[in-house]
Amino acid sequence: MSELSGGPTEGGAKHTSLQQVLADYQSKRGGHLCPTLDEAKEETRWFLDHWSIKISVDDIMMVVTLFVLFGTDFRLGFTDAPVDDTFEVLNSIAFFLFLIELLLNSWAKTEFFHQPDDGKGRKVFRPQGYFGSFFFYLDLIALWSIIFEVEWLEKGSGMTLDDGNGNSGSHFRATRVVRMIRLVRLVKLYKVTSQRRREKKMLEDLRHLVDQGRMSGDEIDNFFHKMQHQKQSKVGTDLVDMITRKVIVCVLSMLLLVPLLTLDEQPLHFKHSTLLFNDAINSQQLRFNNSCESLKGEVDSFINTTFRVGVGGASPYYLLDLKVTDNSDDLDTCGINDYSKSKLARMIPLHDYDLSERTWFLEDIKRDAFLDVQTAQPPSGGTRMTEAVFSTKLATQEGAQLQILLTLFVIVVLISMAVAFENDAQQLVLSPIEQMMEMISMVADDPLEEFEFADMGGTGEYELKVVALAIQKITSLLRIGFGVAGAEIISKNMSVEHGQGQGLDPMIPGKRMYAIFGFCDIHEFDMCTEVLEDEIMTFVNSVARIVHEQVTRWGGTCNKNLGNAFLMIWRIGDEDELGDSSARRKLLAMNSKGGIGDGDAAPAQVGNSEVDLRRVPGLDVLSDKALFGFLKVVVEINRDRAVLAYRSDVRLKHGDQDFKLRMGFGLHAGWAIEGAVGSLQKVDATYLSPHVNMAARMEAASRQFGVAILMTEKFHELMSNDAQSVCRRLDVVTVKGSAVPMPIYTYDTLQNQVFAELQVPKNTDLSLAHVLKKQADNYSTLEWAKDQDLIQLRKLATKEFNEKFKSGIDAYLASNWAKARSLLEECDAMMMHSDKGGDGPSQTILNYMRNRQWICPKEWDGYRPLTSK
Repeated sequence: MSELSGGPTEGGAKHTSLQQVLADYQSKRGGHLCPTLDEAKEETRWFLDHWSIKISVDDIMMVVTLFVLFGTDFRLGFTDAPVDDTFEVLNSIAFFLFLIELLLNSWAKTEFFHQPDDGKGRKVFRPQGYFGSFFFYLDLIALWSIIFEVEWLEKGSGMTLDDGNGNSGSHFRATRVVRMIRLVRLVKLYKVTSQRRREKKMLEDLRHLVDQGRMSGDEIDNFFHKMQHQKQSKVGTDLVDMITRKVIVCVLSMLLLVPLLTLDEQPLHFKHSTLLFNDAINSQQLRFNNSCESLKGEVDSFINTTFRVGVGGASPYYLLDLKVTDNSDDLDTCGINDYSKSKLARMIPLHDYDLSERTWFLEDIKRDAFLDVQTAQPPSGGTRMTEAVFSTKLATQEGAQLQILLTLFVIVVLISMAVAFENDAQQLVLSPIEQMMEMISMVADDPLEEFEFADMGGTGEYELKVVALAIQKITSLLRIGFGVAGAEIISKNMSVEHGQGQGLDPMIPGKRMYAIFGFCDIHEFDMCTEVLEDEIMTFVNSVARIVHEQVTRWGGTCNKNLGNAFLMIWRIGDEDELGDSSARRKLLAMNSKGGIGDGDAAPAQVGNSEVDLRRVPGLDVLSDKALFGFLKVVVEINRDRAVLAYRSDVRLKHGDQDFKLRMGFGLHAGWAIEGAVGSLQKVDATYLSPHVNMAARMEAASRQFGVAILMTEKFHELMSNDAQSVCRRLDVVTVKGSAVPMPIYTYDTLQNQVFAELQVPKNTDLSLAHVLKKQADNYSTLEWAKDQDLIQLRKLATKEFNEKFKSGIDAYLASNWAKARSLLEECDAMMMHSDKGGDGPSQTILNYMRNRQWICPKEWDGYRPLTSK
C-alpha cells in the first residue's frame, strides 16, 4: 500500500484529497487485498489492548424499539400466563423511555421562536425541527400504541380495543395492527446506526493510515474539523426525507388496511355453528316434546363437530364449555350442561387421565386461554339460549409466531425499499450535487491545489454530470487565470457560509507575503513579433509551455504572462503563516523532501520589521528549486523540437545565421503585497513591491553582463551550500532606488550545444512526465553534481576558470584594477567557445574599467551603480 499518499504536493501539481486517499485505502481493505499475517497480528493486538464496550442512547432506544415490536408476540407465542406481569413492567418502562425521548427531542431539536420577515423585531412562535414534523407524529402514535399493551395504562386512560364481549381475538388483531406503526422507528434508528458504523469504520481506516505514516496529525485535525461541519446538501435532505415518508406511508397503509379488510374465518365458523345448534335444540323442543335423549343427541353432534374446529383436528381452536338455558322449563332435569362438560372432558386426548383430571384440565385452559364466547339467543317461538366458549390460545400462539416472521419481513421490506429508493436518488441526483458542493468547498479552502475529483460513477451523461464537469472546468480556469496571487479572491467568492451565497467581490484587500520572484524575458521579441505576425501567438505559447511546465514542476507558479515576459512566483508564505509554528512545519514538509531543510531553525522574526528569510526552515530547498527550474527552461528552449524549428525559419534568420531563441532570467527574494488590482470591469491578481521590480532589474541587467541568469544576494544566500558553490559572483552594484551595495551572481550556461533527448529509464512503467516530476519531488543537493543537463550547461566553467575569475573580481573590488585587468582578460580568453565568444561578465567589467582609462577612482568603495534598469 505504499502508493497511498495523502501528503501535500508542490505548487501546481495535482493533489489527491484526503477523502480520496481514504477511499483508495478502504477499497483495498474492502476485499481486493487480504491482510498479511503481520497485519492480522497487529489488528489482534490493537483489539486486545483497546477494545471496549460503549453504549449510546441510540443503542438503548434500538433495544427498546425491538422489544416493543417483538415482546408481545414473543409473550403470546412462547410463554405462559405467569410471565405476563413481567412483560407489563417492561412495556411500562418502554412507554416512559419513549415519552422521555419524545419530550427531549421536541425540546432539543426544535427552534420554537423565529424572527418574522416583517422587520418589526418581534419573534413569533413557529416551531421548526423535530416538533410537529412527520417523525414526531409517528413517534407519538408509536407511544400511544404502547398504552394497549399495559393494562393499567389502558384502564386508566379509558382507551380499549376490546369489543366488550370478552373476545380476546379481536383485541389481539387490533393491537397487532397498531403495533405495526412502531416499525417506523426502526427506519430512523437504522439510519443513525448505519451512519455511526460508517464513521467507526472510517476512524479505524484513519488510524491505519496514521500508523503507516500516510497522514500527518495536521491532516487528521483538518479532516475531523471538516467532518464536523459537513452537512448533507439541502436537496439531499429534502429528497431523502420525502422518499422515506412515502415509503413509510405506503407500507403502513398496507399493513393497517389489509387486516381490517380481511375476514377472520374461524370466528365466523364459531358463530355459525353456535346458531345452528341453538336452532336445532329449539326445533327439537317443538318436534319431540322436550325429549332429553334428543337434546343429548344434538349436544353430542355439536361437540363432535366443534370440539376442535376443522377437518381432521387440524385447527387450533378448542370448544371449552357449552351451556344451554331455558326460559320456560328446567333443563337441569336432563343434565344437559353437566353432560356437555363430561362429554368435553372425555373428548380430550389424554389417555392416562381420569375424568376428574380431564375436567380440571379444561378449567385450567379456560383460566389461561384467549377465549371467544359465542351466544345464541332463542329464535322466534323458541325458549332455549346457547352459550359456547371457544379457546383461541393455540391460534393466538401460532398467530404471534407468524406475526414475528411478518414483522421481520416488513422490517426487511421497509428498510430495503427506503435504502433502494435513496440509493437511486443518491446515485443519480444527490451524489453529483454533493460532489459539486464538495468541489466548490475544496477549491474555496485551497484554491492553489488541483484536486483529483472522484469519478461520478453511474451518472452516465445526465445533465448533472455535465454541470459537474463544467464546475470543474470553471474552477480550473479560475485557478489558471488568477494564479497564486488570486487564491484569496477565489476562496472568498466561492465559499458558502451557512448555506447563503455571497455576492461577487473580487476587490479584496492586499496582504503582505514573502516569495521568491523570478522574471524571465524573450530576447529580440519585437523583431519576432514583426516578422511572425499572426504566428507570434504560437511562438510565444511554445515558449510559455516550457516556462510554465518547468517552473511548476520545480515548485513555482506563473503569476503574469506579459507576452515577451513572465513573472514567476515561489511562494514562501504570508506573515501569519511564517509566524505560526505549525505552518512552518508544513512548509518544511513541503520543501524539504530531500532532507536539506534545517528543522531546528529558530522561528522567523515577524512584526513590523521585515522577516529574516534565512531563518525560515526548508527555504534552502525551495530556493534551489527556483534556480533549478530556470536552468531547466534554458535547457528545454535549446532541446524542444517545436522551439528548435524556428531556428531554420527564414523570416527570423540574421543573414546566413540561424535564429537562436535566447531568454534572460532574474531571481530575487523578499516581500510583496498580494492582492487584486483593477476594478469590477477587469481585475488582475498580482504582486506589488520593490522586490518584484528587483527581479525585473536582474533580468534586464543579465543582458548587460552577457549571461542568461542573474541573481541578487538576497536570493543567493537562501540557497544550499552546494547550490551556492556552482554560482559565481559577478559584481557588487547599487540599483535605482537603493544606495545599499548588493553582490550579484550567475550560473554559467553554454547554450550553443546539442542536448540529448530525454528518455524514460528502463525497468519502469512511469511516463516521462511522472519521472521528471518524481525527480523534482525527490530533489537533493546531489542533483547539482549529477544532473547531466546542468553539467553540460556549465562545462566551460572549470575550476581553474572560477578561481581566476574570483581573484580578478576580488582585485577589481579592492581597487587593484591592474591585476583585475590581467586576470579578467585571461578569463575572457578561456571562454572563447562560449555563446558570446568570450566571458560576458569579464567583458562587462573590463569595459567599465576601460571607460575610466583603467584607473580606479579615488572615491571607489568597492561597488558601482548599475546603469541598466
